[in-house]
Amino acid sequence: MINNSIPDLEPSIYFIIAGEESADNHGATLMKAMLSKNPNLKFRGIGGNKMISAGLVSIENIEKLAVMGFVEVIKHLVFFHNLGKRILVEIDVCKPQQIILIDYPGFNLRLAKKIKKKFNITITYYISPQIWAWKEKRIEIIRKYVDQMLVIFPFEENWYRKRGIEAKFVGHPIFDEWTPSSKENLCNELTLKSNTPIVTLYPGSREQEVNRHLPILLQAAYQLRAENMDIQFILGVAKYINFENWDVPEWIYVEKQYPQKALECADLALVASGTSTVEAAVFGTPMIIIYKMSLLSWWLSKKLVKVPYVGMVNIIAGSMIMPEILQAEATASKIYKTAQEIIGSSKKMTQMKSDLLNVKNLLKGRENIQSAAKYILDMSDQT
Repeated sequence: MINNSIPDLEPSIYFIIAGEESADNHGATLMKAMLSKNPNLKFRGIGGNKMISAGLVSIENIEKLAVMGFVEVIKHLVFFHNLGKRILVEIDVCKPQQIILIDYPGFNLRLAKKIKKKFNITITYYISPQIWAWKEKRIEIIRKYVDQMLVIFPFEENWYRKRGIEAKFVGHPIFDEWTPSSKENLCNELTLKSNTPIVTLYPGSREQEVNRHLPILLQAAYQLRAENMDIQFILGVAKYINFENWDVPEWIYVEKQYPQKALECADLALVASGTSTVEAAVFGTPMIIIYKMSLLSWWLSKKLVKVPYVGMVNIIAGSMIMPEILQAEATASKIYKTAQEIIGSSKKMTQMKSDLLNVKNLLKGRENIQSAAKYILDMSDQT
């Protein structure tokens, strides 16, 4: 008797690597979009809780990868070297359809080179390294070892094309990750008052960032509260961050479950430079951008970085639409005075919100995460 049934096909495996919390968010969103097009896909690699919930089998704890700065990376070189070797073994065993690298360039670009030298596997890079800001020579690694570049900032597509690389702008994933909520609903959820000012403290997604920024932000909060007792404060931190060494007063509400809500409900956010500045821009939340790093890391960045601003929101706007208070200037007194000026001026607040709306419209574009998923799956079909 002839069996006319279609045999079960081996599920396609995609090896995906994210190195920190924001990449975990974006990786999970991308995985869900890919699964919506093909529910039989399997994922292995490195990610956090959100990617694991979306179906990733992760071979390493993402928290161990969350280091930033020249000095800090050097301290972890042995760990990263051994992790690279483990990944190559995993790829050899599971034989994935494609490699998806998400941002995290110091590690991922070296890994792309090693993968291509050992395996004939397509590599997609989702969320470009910021080589337009520094280390432009890395474009040669991308040109040689990356098969597809998917970018999330509007200016990046043309930047790559001018250098002979066909990058594709797929919109920022936050528009697929975020469901807007009214301030009243958010305040009810967070037990805050919607009719009095809210200032959010957002010290960063890495332990070392929080250790540097949180004490300064807490001091600034004390000074602001002394000036205006009506101001409400909320601290947004990732679940895995241990901030218990710091004496957070009881009048500061702490949001660890969904820290982005702390950004969305704020009238003003004091934000560590990074992905959070983009999130705040999309939420329409005026912000003061701060950042401190080791003296050596700061000195090296001043020598190597080519863009005039630190905050991505200012880079996209092409001007300083949100104040930046960096390194030695990042004192509680300076942050307090700048925040006081903004809170006390409805004209400034209105202008900042208008500027943020322009940035939001630039970020959104015509594409979305479904486009990114389609490009990746189409690339697999071609190969």
